[in-house]
Amino acid sequence: MYYHCRPIKFVIYGKVEPPPPSELDEYFDGPYKWLGHYCGFFPQVWLSRSRQSITGIRNNKRLKKRQNMKRDGGWRKDIKTSNDSVLFEFDPIKGFPLSYTHWEYILNPLFNVKGGIQTQNKAITEFFNSMLRDYKADNLLYGYDEPDPVEDDWEKSGCNLEVYLRDYVFKEVDQVVVPTLNLKSAKKVFCRDEKQKKKLRKMGFIEDRVQIQNFRKFSSF
Repeated sequence: MYYHCRPIKFVIYGKVEPPPPSELDEYFDGPYKWLGHYCGFFPQVWLSRSRQSITGIRNNKRLKKRQNMKRDGGWRKDIKTSNDSVLFEFDPIKGFPLSYTHWEYILNPLFNVKGGIQTQNKAITEFFNSMLRDYKADNLLYGYDEPDPVEDDWEKSGCNLEVYLRDYVFKEVDQVVVPTLNLKSAKKVFCRDEKQKKKLRKMGFIEDRVQIQNFRKFSSF
């Protein structure tokens, strides 16, 4: 199954698109544009494959524990967004595949580089080469048995970015991106309470597909 999460205020009974580029977080603008070069569209709508927890559904209790670390009140906004979120479940969807673990590593150099695709790819290559060098140096000093799986994949690709993207990054492991998504086609719609369920039914979502769900269990997936 494939999952997509969004606040209920952005839910419609029909096709949704990504937010316009002007409303995107500037911090992610570079990475999303880099991805758009390969998938053919920017920005993107994201879905997880089998892993509900990476959609943005989070446990309220876990968020509340962060309040002592965030004194600007931002944690309250996080909790409100989590409370308002609705999770949609779909049958297999054909999208552009992207490995979650490898994408997380690629974000690091893309956050810190300005320029076009060639500059971005050079930064990614340098970042992974540096990771591999650091691992080998530490291994000589401390005798680590095995490299991190991402470092291992980079070495297996011959430190060639094109091969690495093809064989490890753009693989359908746990997430895909699409240009648009028809929420009406969801097989199940998970919400938090009767109030949300009533709103969703008024939009047109079928009664039998809307279910009240305790999202706490998703935090461990």
